[in-house]
Amino acid sequence: MSITKLLQLSGIILLIMIQQVSAQEHKTTDWNQYLGSDRNAAVDGVAIAHNWTEKGPDKVWEFKLGQGYGGASVFNGEVFVLDRIIGEADVLRCIDSSTGEEKWNYKYEAKGELPYPGSRAVPTVDENYVWCVGPHGHLKCIDKKTHQSVWSHNLLDEYGGKLQRWGFSVSPIVVDDLVIVSPQGEKAGVVAYNKLTGDVVWESRRLTGQRFHVSPTIGEYGGITQIIMTSSCVKGDGFTSDEVVAFEVNTGKELWRYEGFNSFACIAPPLVLDENRLFLTSCAYKDKYNPVSILLEISSDGENFAFEEVFRNEEVGCKMHPPVFVNDHFYINNNGRPNELVCLNLKGERVWDKQSAPGFEMGSIILVDGLIINQNGKNADVYLIEPSPEAYKELGKVSLFESDKSQAWSPMAFSDGKLFVRDMEKMVCVDLVGGAELVKH
Repeated sequence: MSITKLLQLSGIILLIMIQQVSAQEHKTTDWNQYLGSDRNAAVDGVAIAHNWTEKGPDKVWEFKLGQGYGGASVFNGEVFVLDRIIGEADVLRCIDSSTGEEKWNYKYEAKGELPYPGSRAVPTVDENYVWCVGPHGHLKCIDKKTHQSVWSHNLLDEYGGKLQRWGFSVSPIVVDDLVIVSPQGEKAGVVAYNKLTGDVVWESRRLTGQRFHVSPTIGEYGGITQIIMTSSCVKGDGFTSDEVVAFEVNTGKELWRYEGFNSFACIAPPLVLDENRLFLTSCAYKDKYNPVSILLEISSDGENFAFEEVFRNEEVGCKMHPPVFVNDHFYINNNGRPNELVCLNLKGERVWDKQSAPGFEMGSIILVDGLIINQNGKNADVYLIEPSPEAYKELGKVSLFESDKSQAWSPMAFSDGKLFVRDMEKMVCVDLVGGAELVKH
């Protein structure tokens, strides 16, 4: 082979390698459910900018929404969010992730209103369908092609119990052919439906506590895939008890039960670290609005499960969102006194001095490309933070919302280089990779 042909071949190979690296760095990542595809508020294998200019990353678009707390899910270039027409109806909106244009919506009647009005939960999406739960207990399966309901259930009507003061905040889990939700009713605590027909596949027993605002999560312990659910007791009533309980995902068989959490109002779901460890956190501990964080080590011998409490920290806990876990450290928006971002090691010890980091109220926290994205729940500002046990290291900050209604308790979402955040009036899409022009709708 001539030198010229060798050089040409080398150039082609180099070009292919560059294209492959570029594709890896900018690959599409779907955030198709509450807390992302792995339900741990983290995504890796993507590349974002590791520093921000003074003005922060660029807005790509913004979209007007009604008042509410329901976060977005993103799948194949489409953003799904459950919106609400106060007092009248729930509206599932499908928005183009690149342009911010609404592609379609599905509205259904849901009369009445709750304190802190608006949607609560995050839809779950796959190639063909969307599953969502409205604040009044409507569970819907919606066809993405026809934009119509395939099947529906009302969790309050069918499973009984009193509607909690702030309604339902249940984000569904889809596993294989099942969609799993937690009605927390008198007749059942957790229910699995056939995701295509809506037929009930299994129902758990009634949970010991009250209907509250935590969603189930999924984990694997003892080689068994399981649905893990927290049930909160009623503050000071002396009759109900809290529990963290796990059910086998395909059959609903109860696998284990942990009774040491002592939370009467848990919202943040358990965080599964691996096949041995589970992290619990709350700000409603032992009949007082105090923080607590617990790391459990779970072991099994056949069908018997055992628990070892690795640590219990009664000074740090998060009310709304679970922490992120990176390099053997937890980064948690502490909602104790004072509010502050806290870094805990695997012994449950603070590794920063108290009040060395700012507070983020009840804002969402996620991990992208090894960096923390944290939103202030009070004013909706978004921060870029380098996780480090040495000190709080802020890499940038951006203010995306101008309204005095910028309460931001919704979980954030990230997909294909873009961050999706909302307050009480609109959703904003932010480019975390490069510059982009703002488009308003």
